[in-house]
Amino acid sequence: MYSVFITLAIALLAGFSGTLLDWWGWGWAILFSVVAFAALWILLQRRMGTVLYPAMERVRAQMEAGHFDAAMQSLEALLPYGKWIPLLTGQLQAQMGMLAWHGQDKDKALALLEKSSVRASDARLLLACILYSKGDSKRALAVLQVAAMVGKKHALLHNTWAWILHKSERSEEAQTVLANFCKRNPNDQPSKDNLLRLQNRTRMTMQGFGMQWYVLGLEHPPQAMGQMRRAPKGFREPPKRSG
Repeated sequence: MYSVFITLAIALLAGFSGTLLDWWGWGWAILFSVVAFAALWILLQRRMGTVLYPAMERVRAQMEAGHFDAAMQSLEALLPYGKWIPLLTGQLQAQMGMLAWHGQDKDKALALLEKSSVRASDARLLLACILYSKGDSKRALAVLQVAAMVGKKHALLHNTWAWILHKSERSEEAQTVLANFCKRNPNDQPSKDNLLRLQNRTRMTMQGFGMQWYVLGLEHPPQAMGQMRRAPKGFREPPKRSG
């Protein structure tokens, strides 16, 4: 990443130039380099923030208005900044992948989600569900296992992990997943209910997560819920394709 290398180079030059000129010793050179790196890094991140924050606000407004194509173009325009800001590219690809999915471009969504940051829990959850729906339960479970290490309080992620394990006839492992989650999050009622269901050898129910669950595409919403939105909050339902 350009920002790291450039900031480090400037900091080392500032710190060790004094040593080369016999102004101070090696110990002071290291100290000055660390201080210079921290100061330069903060200034650079603030500068980048003045560019990124308005851009991300524009993307949010475009998504809320249902302007998916415009939002995608805005996100794509931010990709070059990934060379300067660590982890930004993976986060942008996560958002772009989710946007493509809700815009019904499933092939593009999968390609983007595959490259999404492991810290983007919602994107990794969606990726796992797409992989599972394609019959690749092994990879889906592997994605969820890593994502769960980051999203330790992400109830839907852990319940989906347990749900896929249960569907794969690995109920004991599913119970372990939910038991560990409930220890860390004892007030999450849907998770406690599903853990009890598994312990009683009955199937899990994901209705407690509402549209957040059904939008993942693994189950259809019950008819009793009526005509529900398939897009999450912040997205408008995309128009149905003709023909």
